[in-house]
Amino acid sequence: MNQADNQSASTHSPASSQRQVYSLRSCVWLYLTAISCTIFSVLFLDRPISTWLHHNVDVSVIFKPLSQMPLLFESLAAIIILACFYPAWRNKLGSMALTLVLTLIIASIARVGAKFVFGRTWPETWIHTETGSNLSWIHNGVEGFHPFAIGAAYNSFPSGHALFTFALISVFWWRFPKLYPVWLLAMLGAIAGQLGQNYHFLGDLLAGAILGVLCAQIAICFSNKFAMATP
Repeated sequence: MNQADNQSASTHSPASSQRQVYSLRSCVWLYLTAISCTIFSVLFLDRPISTWLHHNVDVSVIFKPLSQMPLLFESLAAIIILACFYPAWRNKLGSMALTLVLTLIIASIARVGAKFVFGRTWPETWIHTETGSNLSWIHNGVEGFHPFAIGAAYNSFPSGHALFTFALISVFWWRFPKLYPVWLLAMLGAIAGQLGQNYHFLGDLLAGAILGVLCAQIAICFSNKFAMATP
């Protein structure tokens, strides 16, 4: 057996397959753990945390900027995508720009679909129209899921802000892994901002974070396959 055959055999060896299966298994367990934490939060933590925040926290100067974290990374994504219209930048950032575009598309579809499927009410009353205001936990003692309900009053779960923040940051983390402390702080900041303002229940934010990371992983997978198929 020559050297090339040895390399081929090692590539497809049981040890290599076990590493791939173990990696997939780890990913599945991480998602299951995160989903379990979300369910636990919805059942036991969301309402008391929201009530406590409403009565004890009023620091908009700190949390308000953090709550707008998606705008920062959406702007960065837009800059990278637009930069690729120039050939010099396209060679450097083309793969990342493609991944960001795919991530935004997948995340947008996931956001609209998930909110419609779950139909959860909000922690606070934010929507005021001529026909009335949305029911909420703080102002009406109402909290629940209303699957396939139509209207902005049922759009709390999952958090779109958390979804887009975690989706885009995951792509940046994938492209610039050495800056992981920055990405981790940005993720935590987005959660703190939304939670501190009582914009979302904790469960909404956890669900959005999970879905955002999943959207990014799907986009990265498609992007890698496209890159391998392109000569």
